[in-house]
Amino acid sequence: MANQSTVAFGLRPLRNVGQADHNGGLSEWMKASGSAAINHHELVILQNSGYILSAVAGGVNNLGSLNGSFYTDPTTSKPTWSNYAPSVAAADHVCLINDNPQTMFEMRTQLTSLTNPGSVGKCSPIVVGTGSGSPNYISGNRIGATGVGTDQIKILGLTRDTQNQDVSVSGSVWRVMINEHILGNNSAGI
Repeated sequence: MANQSTVAFGLRPLRNVGQADHNGGLSEWMKASGSAAINHHELVILQNSGYILSAVAGGVNNLGSLNGSFYTDPTTSKPTWSNYAPSVAAADHVCLINDNPQTMFEMRTQLTSLTNPGSVGKCSPIVVGTGSGSPNYISGNRIGATGVGTDQIKILGLTRDTQNQDVSVSGSVWRVMINEHILGNNSAGI
């Protein structure tokens, strides 16, 4: 049976690892005025400037996934909410991030080399893909090939969604968490 889709959706928050309650809480982080757009559920990093940006494959200082943003529109001067963070000249651009280091996410892969349970516990970089454009601006981030060292994403298991469990074809969905998390234990500072 093929998977329901092969379209990437980034890091979609699922629950907390372990038995802790997951209340879907979001933290506010600043985005530099005029910096590049960040898509919904895209992995973001914290820069040494204190601002966030989209993560790159193999990058460090990973913070979480973008859930939306709030800013004053420079054209209309009105407070504006967006499910993504557009590139606008707004000094008050605040992004809402799923940044709990214990959050479990779901993420799609195009690979057919991941196996269940053989890939569980392994690490992977993200693959940065082109996200969807207007009107949704959903992330194009996917799981990359697994390795033997540390990397951005830790694979926790195959999704419970039976329509996306076929690992023999591209598009399977996996439960993951951010392994190299700036707020996690034993993570170096910027």
